[in-house]
Amino acid sequence: MKTKKQQVKLLKEIHQLHQNLHGMLQPVTLRNTIYYQASFLVKSNEDLISQISNLLEVCALALDGNGMLLSPSNQNVTKEDSVCRVLEMVLNLLPDAQMHYLDKLTEKFSEMETKID
Repeated sequence: MKTKKQQVKLLKEIHQLHQNLHGMLQPVTLRNTIYYQASFLVKSNEDLISQISNLLEVCALALDGNGMLLSPSNQNVTKEDSVCRVLEMVLNLLPDAQMHYLDKLTEKFSEMETKID
């Protein structure tokens, strides 16, 4: 069985891993219900509008079927450019730090179980 000192050390290691997380879902309480908020970085208001437009463009391209954007102001945007920008956004939204944390947490618990047995 682990000593209290070893248990405290393990909990401190887990806590340190948790403190180093970036990009993890953040809890938000609204009307007594807990939700989780995800976010992504933008350079400016213009960048935010551009990213939202890219999402809409890809949806329009997918629905239209012939590769033409519905908005006249976006007719110079290629299908490939829009898809690439959306794919980049999706990659940026992947919770890499959270998955790393969960892997390390699982590893620490495995170590703990091995020492207990």
